[in-house]
Amino acid sequence: MAISEEFHRRWCALLERVDDCKSEKALETEVLLPMLELLGYRPQDILQQVPFGKKRVDFLLRAQQSAPYCHYLIIEAKSPKQSIAHNSWQLRDYLLASGSILGLLTNGKQFRLLYNDGETVHSLWNYSRDYLYQSYRVLGSLLWKRNCDRVMEVFGSSHRKIHEQLVRAIAQLSHDPQVLSVLPIQPDLSPLTAPRNAMIITVFNNKGGVGKTTLTINLAAALAQMGKRVLLIDIDAQANLTTGLGIDPLEDIEKVGRKDITHLLTEPRLVLDDVIVKKRWGSVVLDVVPSHIRLSNMENQLIQIVDSDRILAKKLKSQDYDFVFIDPPPSFGKVNRISLMASGGVLVPTQLSPYPIRALEFVLGQVEEVGQFRETPLPIVGIAVSMHDRTSRAFNLSMVEELYGRLNKLPGGNQVQLFSEATWVPRLNIVSKSQSEGCPLFAIDSLDGLSAQDRTAAENALASFESLAQELLQKVEAAA
Repeated sequence: MAISEEFHRRWCALLERVDDCKSEKALETEVLLPMLELLGYRPQDILQQVPFGKKRVDFLLRAQQSAPYCHYLIIEAKSPKQSIAHNSWQLRDYLLASGSILGLLTNGKQFRLLYNDGETVHSLWNYSRDYLYQSYRVLGSLLWKRNCDRVMEVFGSSHRKIHEQLVRAIAQLSHDPQVLSVLPIQPDLSPLTAPRNAMIITVFNNKGGVGKTTLTINLAAALAQMGKRVLLIDIDAQANLTTGLGIDPLEDIEKVGRKDITHLLTEPRLVLDDVIVKKRWGSVVLDVVPSHIRLSNMENQLIQIVDSDRILAKKLKSQDYDFVFIDPPPSFGKVNRISLMASGGVLVPTQLSPYPIRALEFVLGQVEEVGQFRETPLPIVGIAVSMHDRTSRAFNLSMVEELYGRLNKLPGGNQVQLFSEATWVPRLNIVSKSQSEGCPLFAIDSLDGLSAQDRTAAENALASFESLAQELLQKVEAAA
């Protein structure tokens, strides 16, 4: 997107106007319409108050009248006095109902951009007005009409290719090569993908009840929704991660003769692919190594295996994943040691309360002990807060001070960081509800009977998991 001084001046002037807007209508007229004009749209490109069934969208841009019936952008405006923190579910519904690709939710002071891949709506970015004064390149480029036209042309071209393949198939069935003259044939070019180098992370805290498994499931789902290929390994005999993803160890694994984590650890020739169960919810795809209660009786058997501490590490070599998350039990036994020996880092979930914080000393001690038997260091990638009570801010701050005070007294503790407050997962019933339904929170649209209150609560938690995923990605990329 070519940026001129004049564009910058006009863009900033429009953002300044927000303070004078007292209603949603004023924001639409005084700010959003002129902003769309600045981005290259003509009046005929913009439709207002467009109905889709019982829903009515404030703005619809670049409406596509011919097949494939998709549109580029919808905008849902709110009054500058109204928060947009709990309205993303409404925009998600609009995107799915209209078939639009991008959705912008704004009150003029906050801008939230969503993307619809045809099955699932993804949250891309949140921008504040202050941020957009200086850095508008990403948002402006996505909304710019010239780029909009390019995207719609690609969709049209893809649609034509589908018809070409269909015509070719019809020609083969009918043995009539004249059918091929209906549409030109173009070669099918498949993109090449680069091999992945998996980041293997054990999510570990010996203090139970801190939301470890819930955090693991939803962090993995957040990364999967961002396009990352993710594997989850349940190495806890309680199999909470397995059941939390809708896999019954008895009905879905044992009774149908499938393999699980116990077989992977004890059968030398068994490979990872033989035990993976693939789960999909829209665009969220997770590969899972399920667990089984029999693992609780296998401590002695595992001890007797030659070099058993490294058995999982060997089976995870050269696997085509971006992230592998291992969920061990909240204790320290043989399987925890196996997990840590296989990992490239440790993520520590905790609550902001006294007992979980005290447990961090033991966690870091165990990680340091295992690290002495490895060829490479075993870093703590960060401490993630779960089951966070947002109403007790003063208490939370005191617990953060307590946490850092304890860390600073431990060897290497001053290198361990708490993920930012934006990543702290709130204590909400909807988080537990999704897991009891056997799916990550990111599959919320698949759950029946959700109230507007449930959806609002889900938005709160989803934003935390998305922020945690983004910060984890930054840490991993920085360490690479």
